[in-house]
Amino acid sequence: MSDHATPPHLSDHGEHAPDESQTVPAARALFGWTTKPWIGKALFWGLLVVSILLIAIEPVLEMLAPEGEHFRHPYFSIDGTTGFNAIWGFGAFALVVLAGWPLGRLLRRSEDYYEDEQEPAGTEPHP
Repeated sequence: MSDHATPPHLSDHGEHAPDESQTVPAARALFGWTTKPWIGKALFWGLLVVSILLIAIEPVLEMLAPEGEHFRHPYFSIDGTTGFNAIWGFGAFALVVLAGWPLGRLLRRSEDYYEDEQEPAGTEPHP
């Protein structure tokens, strides 16, 4: 830790601790659950279980479809396989996230991008 005192709105770990006196009661009722430390893991595991259940129930729904009707309407042969939409969606999401890294490096500016050492701030450049 440094020599300066920790501000009262920060916890020991440097995380933002909500100030209950500044929170609107309606906001606390709607979004108060997001301040729990375990909510991230619970959401992850909950979404994982729901995803696995939906992929597991897909073949059952295909078997329950009436004769001659298809549960899926594949355009290609691969998009009729079980779990294809889940894999395709995850792959697209991963591609967008991974493409953001080089795009961020390409678009990033240096910290002194707006600083001009030759002219002081507030003066107009000479022609």
